[in-house]
Amino acid sequence: MRTLWRTLGAALLNFTVFRRQWMWIVQNIMFSLGVLLLALGWGGSAAVRVLIPVYIVISGWGFGLNIIAQFVGYDRISKEWERLVASPLKLVEYFIGLTVGTSPPLLTGILVLMVLMVVWGFDLTPAVVVALPVSLIAMVLGAFLSLAIVLRIRNPVNISAVTNPLATLTTFLPPVLYPPAMIPEPLRTASVVVPTVALAEVTKFLSLGVSTLPVELCTASIVVWLVVTAIATLKVLKWGLE
Repeated sequence: MRTLWRTLGAALLNFTVFRRQWMWIVQNIMFSLGVLLLALGWGGSAAVRVLIPVYIVISGWGFGLNIIAQFVGYDRISKEWERLVASPLKLVEYFIGLTVGTSPPLLTGILVLMVLMVVWGFDLTPAVVVALPVSLIAMVLGAFLSLAIVLRIRNPVNISAVTNPLATLTTFLPPVLYPPAMIPEPLRTASVVVPTVALAEVTKFLSLGVSTLPVELCTASIVVWLVVTAIATLKVLKWGLE
């Protein structure tokens, strides 16, 4: 029971930021609406069925890569980390509370997207059921990758200057929101080393049964990235007085 209360306390502590910065939630709602309209406008229902599950997964990736990493990075730099370490809070409780407390923008955006799809008559329940757990994996991987970099930064100005471009670089440039078939070989197959590409392809395979790139290579890429980034993060993420 104490673990539960400590976790809820950490969640509430991180949630309070949205009382002052509620535009983050509005921003996610507008972005989700924009993605849906973009898919409908350019590709119709076929594009919606492919893009929306991928977008849910990439939203999880961006949440871990950008939001979680920034909160942890600023806690470290602002010395809030030392106060948390000195408290009864455990590392796992801190991260679960942080994830829950900062998730309203992500969850609100996905919820609005689901409501709009139902209103417009799209039954994507199976695809969403697949996309949500993959999104959780994407969130963890994104957080590991970003934290492996952010926790080595001591200048607070540089945290968002790293996470924001990194999120854009891994989401919009590689074949994530557009088909890998647009890229000629051997670049097409080589793109599987980009974690977001691998996540998107696995999502399409599980939800629709189609994949441009070999799903085995995509799965291996995700596993390797998880292991490497976890090791790199744990080397600098110490829950104790240093």
